[in-house]
Amino acid sequence: MLAALLLSLATPLDGAEIARWLEGRFDNGAQVQAEGDPARPHLYVIHERFASNAVPGPLIYAQLHVGGPDGRVYRQRVYAFEDTGEDGRLRMGVYTLQDPASLADPDGRAERLAALTAADLVRSDPACDFHWQGDAGVYAGEIEDGTCRIISSRTGRDMIIAARFTIDADAFTHIEAGRFADDGETAFDAPGGVPNIYDRLD
Repeated sequence: MLAALLLSLATPLDGAEIARWLEGRFDNGAQVQAEGDPARPHLYVIHERFASNAVPGPLIYAQLHVGGPDGRVYRQRVYAFEDTGEDGRLRMGVYTLQDPASLADPDGRAERLAALTAADLVRSDPACDFHWQGDAGVYAGEIEDGTCRIISSRTGRDMIIAARFTIDADAFTHIEAGRFADDGETAFDAPGGVPNIYDRLD
């Protein structure tokens, strides 16, 4: 089914529609309990849709907690849906925040998101953008294989990053992996190469 999804070149995708599907709160607690693997952390994801003059197009604020809803904030990003390429895929740019702590608290976050300026955001390398395909409420977005490279803060070595999201009415999935560019050795991966599967809470 996923292969058919990724090969689907239907009508041009609507970034606003995918953003609506992504919006919500998601938790992988059921997966953690079912697997019983201590290597699989309990993760909780918040996706909030917003609009800002800082970046055009449909936007999602993403906040990842490790340890469940009350766990520490591990990652914060802004996703911006941009344009559809000739191959029918929709590009999603990724931004980091100059002051992520200012958005960690939900109180007043909607107003702070709307007030973001271009100076508050840092555009990640476009080689690490996600490219979305799908139709009828089942969508997948992934980084093109081999294009996204970063320097490991731990080893100083060049890494190639792979990542994929999927979203439907019931669940959000995410997998991210890295391999060293010089020898192909795995730098990190999800347990067993299995994506984190988050149930939709709302």
